[in-house]
Amino acid sequence: MVKSIWTLIFITFFIFYKETNSEALIFDLSERNIEISKKDKNPDFTIFGFTNSKSSLVLKIKGPDQKVILQKKKKIVGMWSWNKTGEFIYPGLFHYYTNKNDDEIDFEVKKDLFDNVKLIGKDDDNLKKDLIEKKMSLDLFLIKNNSFEIINKKIPNFFKIPIYLPKSSPEGEYTVSLNIIDSINNFESKKIKINVTKSGISSFVFNFAHKFSFIYGLFSAIIAIGLGLTAGFIFRR
Repeated sequence: MVKSIWTLIFITFFIFYKETNSEALIFDLSERNIEISKKDKNPDFTIFGFTNSKSSLVLKIKGPDQKVILQKKKKIVGMWSWNKTGEFIYPGLFHYYTNKNDDEIDFEVKKDLFDNVKLIGKDDDNLKKDLIEKKMSLDLFLIKNNSFEIINKKIPNFFKIPIYLPKSSPEGEYTVSLNIIDSINNFESKKIKINVTKSGISSFVFNFAHKFSFIYGLFSAIIAIGLGLTAGFIFRR
């Protein structure tokens, strides 16, 4: 698999460079269908690429969109209730890998991350920051600078990036893009789609909750009520 990727990269680079003799940016993945395992310590997949660009580069991995409603407690007529404070749509996973570590690339990456977390209704930067910090603590949002590994020191233009996805990564279709950041190009390149799945009971629960959300919610409510009644009966005795 790896050999075929390198063959494709070499052929594509030769044709591209011969015709344009300009900046080249070529990459491919070792896998397109990734199954996340709790026991696997190896990379989930690896990015292989070539570039002769001297500009800052960013590899971006974007997961399927998710929605969350934030709520806070509010006292109404002497009773505590939940009040909706915001509704966000954001990528379930958002990883950035850069080839440098400088202020310019750091600013561009953070701005792109911030812009891709969208609040429905009145915008609130503090809510966005709280959500981003929470996702970063779970490694679902990640910025990893200076992460391009040179494969051969004699040919420094060829690189690889081992990718480790957190075990809590959502299932679904992801996009991977490699981008040049300069005054002309900013987060624009071809996108490669990959499919991420999980094994075991966690995959079943995830798929069931998303495909049959009403039944899942009803079943969860029944279990919660049952556990509450059982606990009350035990403590009374």
